[in-house]
Amino acid sequence: MHAKLNTTIRSGTEGDHALQNGRAVTTPSFDELFDLLAESRRRYALYTLIGTEDGLAEVEQLADEVAMWEARTGDEPITDARHEAIAEELRETHLPRLGEADIVEYDERSDVVRYWRQPTLEEYLEHTHYKEFPNE
Repeated sequence: MHAKLNTTIRSGTEGDHALQNGRAVTTPSFDELFDLLAESRRRYALYTLIGTEDGLAEVEQLADEVAMWEARTGDEPITDARHEAIAEELRETHLPRLGEADIVEYDERSDVVRYWRQPTLEEYLEHTHYKEFPNE
């Protein structure tokens, strides 16, 4: 018999979710997915996390990327104050919300976010990205 290698990273305990090969086994409901994607800063953070090779990013890096995504839509210019406001909102609102949905794990001590691959979510993000940024 062959042992399964790296098939389950986390599982079973309250508040955790089961993973196989770095991907979440369960997918949030459509209502939850659409609620998560309704907020542009969450989408922009997810665009960034999906684009990383290992699904890891520091919150400051995410804040930089979210600010750049927002600048593309012609909102406000990127300033230090705006960057700090985005980072704070990510820490206080968006990352905890994504964590509750088992999309990311946010370690407050290291200020690092890990994205758990969600193929269904990624399909919808592909569509939102195309609609928001059709020339990319």
